[in-house]
Amino acid sequence: MPFTLQMNIMEYLTTLKGLKPFLYFINILLNTINKLLLKKLFLYLTLILLAFSNTGCLEYKEVKVVDVTSVGIKDISAKGIVVEVSMQIKNPNKYAINIVDSDLDIYLKGNKVGKANLQEKITLPKKSNKIHRFTIKSSLKEVASGIMPLMLSLLSNSNIEIQIKGDIKARAKGISKKFPVDIKEKVKL
Repeated sequence: MPFTLQMNIMEYLTTLKGLKPFLYFINILLNTINKLLLKKLFLYLTLILLAFSNTGCLEYKEVKVVDVTSVGIKDISAKGIVVEVSMQIKNPNKYAINIVDSDLDIYLKGNKVGKANLQEKITLPKKSNKIHRFTIKSSLKEVASGIMPLMLSLLSNSNIEIQIKGDIKARAKGISKKFPVDIKEKVKL
């Protein structure tokens, strides 16, 4: 004979009253989980949307040195050489680019006279075509002993060929890139 559970209405209501806190807790738990899942889903969809919408902003166009307007030696001493370079640089990008580091060599009359670094950080504004001045300072610590005859020969010449060669490091929107630099000019002393 099958077992049947028979309850009258009073017993049923009493059982429901006992389950009410448990059912209330389950309802709150399910609502909280649902809200968290919706928040996570919204966050992921927002990130995906931002990633696709910003791809146009990250399009990179080559920065061009339009013209080297001037190169001048500001100081020559036993400690090093200070060179000032003015260049017209075109940044066709939709974002500013920061020049943050350099690894340059300075040559006088084809002879390496030292390592050089940019003295200040430079910002190329977005969509710009401006003349920027760079101060480059070299150290003569690692130069060969043949530098003194070269320095003495500089005193007799009014013009000298200077070359700045190496790499500069630029950064935009968290992405870094190295660019080669090779400038060769005749300079009046």
